[in-house]
Amino acid sequence: MKIDNKLSSYIHDFLQEYLPLQKGFSRHTVLSYRDTIKLFLTFSADRQKKSVTNLTVADLGAAMVVDFLDHLEKKRENSRQTRNIRLACLHSLFRYLARHDPLIFDHCQRVLAVPFKRAQSSAVEYLERDEIKAIFQAVDRSTLDGCRYYTLFHFMYNTGARVAEVIDLPARALQLERPFQVRILGKGAKERLCPLWPDTAKLLRALLKQRGLDTQAADPVFINHRGQPLTRHGIRYLLNKYVLLASKDCPTLRGKHIHPHSIRHTTAMHLLQSGVDINTIRAWLGHTNLETTNRYAEINLEMKREVLNNYLPIPNPAKRPWKQNPDLLQWLESL
Repeated sequence: MKIDNKLSSYIHDFLQEYLPLQKGFSRHTVLSYRDTIKLFLTFSADRQKKSVTNLTVADLGAAMVVDFLDHLEKKRENSRQTRNIRLACLHSLFRYLARHDPLIFDHCQRVLAVPFKRAQSSAVEYLERDEIKAIFQAVDRSTLDGCRYYTLFHFMYNTGARVAEVIDLPARALQLERPFQVRILGKGAKERLCPLWPDTAKLLRALLKQRGLDTQAADPVFINHRGQPLTRHGIRYLLNKYVLLASKDCPTLRGKHIHPHSIRHTTAMHLLQSGVDINTIRAWLGHTNLETTNRYAEINLEMKREVLNNYLPIPNPAKRPWKQNPDLLQWLESL
């Protein structure tokens, strides 16, 4: 089958028009799709021994997709979850291609038939109260950078905001007069109001004053030491830095794999442990589906420990009296 080389224009329209304008995806989501496509094109060009600009849709078949997914797991050592995320992006791209060019419908269908791999659900990593306290105490608040990063972590713990929500947060989203609150723009362009603790509001007021901003400004609240907006990698670097410092006084941190999303998990767990109902936590975190929030109830170790300490031991079966129930036996025989 001969396929015209329209790949470049297809990908351009997919990323520039379809995802942001028709689907309404956020910039961060579009960038995630872009990264997947970039990896796939680079891999395919290497396999085909040609430049990326000379690739055609015909070069990007189901076999190439399978090889790419194997490459992610074996060479790049990506998890199965990451593999499935990349595949979901490619499925979305090829569904778009199939709708816009009937001549390649069968070709796209074969790619869409590539299955997702069953992935083991990993345990949610969160911080105990003494661990998050140790991280806060590890930040040197005698410097401007230290005050800025302390406020960052305090805000993340208060709100449970996603990293992308923190990065994009403008000063005008803050209400630092009672009732203290912040307007967070989350996934799918959904807004939610999250209450701020008085301590958090005080820290944010000091941060804005230090930067010469008011709550009408469109500037980002959190920036790095160069005055530029923080990035995902920047927040991860800062958290790793202070977790390492805090682990000297809090040894339990050494055995944990902590990343920025762990603070969001920590917020959810501590709200749950404080007696906040699941539906309120769902609204607090901006979850669309209550099932997403329910997983925190399933992994709440503190509550499980209480059950373990208070449960009644099961009597020894050997000492339990047993009586034959002839009616039950007769009923079973009659089935």
